[in-house]
Amino acid sequence: MASTRQVARGGTSTSAGLALLLIGVVGAAAATAATAAAPASAADGDTLPRVAVAPPDDGGCVARSARSARTAARTPWAQQYLAPSRAWELSRGAGVTVAVLDTGVAAEGTAPLAGRVTAGPDVVGGGTAGTDCVGHGTFVAGLIAGAAADGGTGFAGVAPDARILSVRVTAADGTTTADRIAEGIDAAVAGDARIVDVPFALASSSAALTRAVASAERHGVVVVAPAYASARDDGDAADASAPAAYPAALPTVLAVAGLTPEGNPEETAAPATAPDLSAPGTGLTGIGPGGGGLTGGGAELATAFVAGTAALVDAYRPGLSAAELRGRLTATAYPSAADRALTGAGTVDPAEAVSAPGTGAGTAADADAAGGAGSGAGSGGRPGAEGAAGAAGVSGAADAAGVAGAAEARGPRTADRPGGPDGAGGTDVRQGLALPGPPGHRGRLAALWIAGIAAGVVALTAAIAFAVPRGRRRRWSAGA
Repeated sequence: MASTRQVARGGTSTSAGLALLLIGVVGAAAATAATAAAPASAADGDTLPRVAVAPPDDGGCVARSARSARTAARTPWAQQYLAPSRAWELSRGAGVTVAVLDTGVAAEGTAPLAGRVTAGPDVVGGGTAGTDCVGHGTFVAGLIAGAAADGGTGFAGVAPDARILSVRVTAADGTTTADRIAEGIDAAVAGDARIVDVPFALASSSAALTRAVASAERHGVVVVAPAYASARDDGDAADASAPAAYPAALPTVLAVAGLTPEGNPEETAAPATAPDLSAPGTGLTGIGPGGGGLTGGGAELATAFVAGTAALVDAYRPGLSAAELRGRLTATAYPSAADRALTGAGTVDPAEAVSAPGTGAGTAADADAAGGAGSGAGSGGRPGAEGAAGAAGVSGAADAAGVAGAAEARGPRTADRPGGPDGAGGTDVRQGLALPGPPGHRGRLAALWIAGIAAGVVALTAAIAFAVPRGRRRRWSAGA
């Protein structure tokens, strides 16, 4: 009898130890998954310096963040969300130049951009734009073309082999004007940029800006800009419709809206300028001058993901017209459950934009023009539409069927017209490497799965810990 009790006690001790061990292992795994599921910005955003267009209050330059190593070791949520690495087997943006019209780009000492920044002109103060006292331009450039750290993990831009042309369009206080942006666009075109990122949303345009955008179109250059200013003083920004934003409100400019980590639009009221596409725009992490970590947000920064995707496409499918390139980006966007007035055609999808065999017919401006022949003056009472020849077609042998061309519209763009390829008779060509599921934070879903499995393992372990000693006490004889 004593021997039986000893075996029972030994069995109890062994089972309890096993239970504790398994609970500890599973708990650690669940905690690790939960940590990985949180956006990198959620952890880093409270302590990383925040990027801004204006210089620091003390009048100096933004200090280099000492947190660069930690930031580089984690993959930001926006990078996980868009998964541009799924396109890198086909294209990394090599040979394509993206102009960044901003506060300058730190060409020296910023390792993720090393050797790929050309210092263009400073259209405000003269000289070149190879330095960045504020950090905003470097942050945008990093989102577009930053290279990953050694080992290929952590932060990387959408098109890590693309080149950056830096053009400074801001004064010392971080402000700019429509005419300065116009000069910047002209400089970008003269510098052989294929894509121009203008991360500014101005309340008004100018004749010079309208002319510069039209000139860029004639030279086959795609201009990308935010559909609204994220930081604005108009009361409750979450509920108030954002006013028209320039240059995004001009025809042929790709207007971009921002998304939260949950895949929801930043704005709850349709902005006056209809977005063509959406991209991550909240809690973004990236690099500043010297490669230090910074955080920021807004549609202004979301433009970088669209510009980077355009570079990937252009490198893999050279020879597309500006309208064709815009059409491919909108036609391959991942559809959103939200109102199109808030997100445009959907979330930009780098892998699909590169790999899909066909194209759509263009942006919202292209859609208006294509529908004009059948609907008179176009949609939504958009004023000032004039016909101007433009084409939105196809490229490559797989695109032989093609999509009919569309004329480009001229005149201010508004939110009351249809956007994206659907209104232009475009075709859904999502046949390549698409986002694997509805927009959402995939790491969070993985954490829930692991937590559920952990709970099941714990329950099973507890049952074993209870049943084994009882069985041994009964000498494994049922009913004894």
